This record gives sequence, C-alpha cells and structure tokens, in this order.
Amino acid sequence: MKICDMLALLNNEGQKYEIFGNPETEIAILNLCNRKSDMSSVLSYVTTDKYTENVKVASNILAILVKPEDTEAYFNIIKDRSGCLIECDNPEKLFYDLHESLCASGVFYKQFDFPAKIGKDCVIHKSAVIEDGVILGDGVRIGANSVVRSGTVIEDCVYIGCNSTIGSEGFQIITQGTGEPRRISHAGGCRLCRNVSIGDNVCVCRSLFEGETYVGAGVKIDNLSYVAHNLYIGKNAVITAGVTLLGSCIIEEGAWIAPNSSIMNRVTVGRYAKVGMGSVVTRDVPDNATVYGNPARLH
Repeated sequence: MKICDMLALLNNEGQKYEIFGNPETEIAILNLCNRKSDMSSVLSYVTTDKYTENVKVASNILAILVKPEDTEAYFNIIKDRSGCLIECDNPEKLFYDLHESLCASGVFYKQFDFPAKIGKDCVIHKSAVIEDGVILGDGVRIGANSVVRSGTVIEDCVYIGCNSTIGSEGFQIITQGTGEPRRISHAGGCRLCRNVSIGDNVCVCRSLFEGETYVGAGVKIDNLSYVAHNLYIGKNAVITAGVTLLGSCIIEEGAWIAPNSSIMNRVTVGRYAKVGMGSVVTRDVPDNATVYGNPARLH
C-alpha cells in the first residue's frame, strides 16, 4: 500500500505531519527499526537520532516517522532509497495509530478469516474453541477449555493440554507520553511444529506485525509457562513449568530452561544451553553453556 493511502486511513486526532520524499512509496509491512523483517519495504519509526545505524543496516526500511529535530539525521538515508520521511511531534503514537487503522481496515494485514481446517484423527475436547483462520494437521490432541486463535498453524501430532491459549494477543503497551497505557493489536500468526507438546495453562502469543511466533519440532513446554510475541524456539528445546519468555527472545535447538526462569526480551539462549531454576537471563547465553542466578551468570 502507498504511504499516502495509509495516512488517508488515519483518525489522527489532530497530530500534524509533513512528508518529505516520495509519498507514493509502496510499503509491505510495518515493523520496528531494530527488528529483522523479511519484507522488501518497511515503514518504521524512531524517537531519537541513536537508531541511524539500525536504519542504515536495514536497507528495506523505505519510510520512517521522525521528530522534527531528527529529520536531518535520517532524511539522506531514506532519500537514497527513493523513500519518504514523515515528520511529526510524536512518531511512536502516529506509528501505532497507523497500525491500528490498518488493522481495522482489513485491507493491509493478512486476514485469517477462512473456516478452520482440521486434519485427520484429531481429538479435540468438546469444550475447546478452534477459531476461524486456524489450520490443524493430523493427529492433533487438544484438551478441555483450550483456545486456538485465528492465524495459528498446528502441525501433525501436536498435544495441547487444558486451559491453554495458542495464538493469543501479545502484550505490546505504549504510554504515548500521557501516562495512560495503550494496548496494541497484534496482526501476525503463530506456528507449532510437529510433535510439540504444550501443557496446561500455557499461553503462546501471536506475532506483532508479520510472520509467526515459532515453536520448533519436538519442543516441550510445561504447565503455567508464557511464550510472548515474536519468539523463536528451536527444535527439541525444553521449557519447564512456570517459565516466562519475553518478546523476541530466541531459544535455540535443544536448550533447557528450568522452572520459574525468565528470559528477557531479545535475549538468545544458545544451542543445548541450560538455564538453572529461578534464573533471570538478561544477556545472551552461549551454546552448551550453563547459567543460573539473578541476573544469570555462567557457571
């Protein structure tokens, strides 16, 4: 969709903006400037001039919202890509206003509105809820009172216990400078690969803008765990009871996360690494390492 057509959808509540560059720049997705995107043309925003290197590296960012004082720092980067810069007083608010308008319009983000597709030999408890826009493979088992939300793909031989939600709305909150928190809609999807096992009272969130929250083949997630938006969990990883995985963190193949641990957002736990019980992991963990404590340290 063209930038000018996107902005025309806004119910902008009086915030003024000015476009520099090409207002007909075609945009495939919205995303954060420090988050990888697989799309060829991205609209993003910045609130300071400290993200110039992120924007330079992310050559697919063709349009960006900035404050007036940051226009000079970013304009040449975007101009060289034949894109556009949108100058406004509150780039974060305008970015999420635009995102919400696009979600409501149904003309930009992928719509998961087809009837649910359920494979062979599935066993689904009568109290479970399978929304439209869900794809289930063969041999899937889903327990009582669990909910599978639209935009979710569940591959063959997956087990989901009771009272769990797969494809939940994630938790993206901004304050807009007013002090009143605002919850942001999620437009992406969620995938559980073959032979994944999900316990009781588990929440796995969908992604925020594009792609899927991804749970790899053979992963086991125990009761009372939380998997936030935009996560990647590699195959055969083990997430034990009461674990919290925050947004955009990466759990690599074969990693083991012990009970009641928390992994901070954007942190990577390496292949076959182990995180001890009750740990708070604030830094990347190397492959095959063991960490524990608060904050978690190598041992």
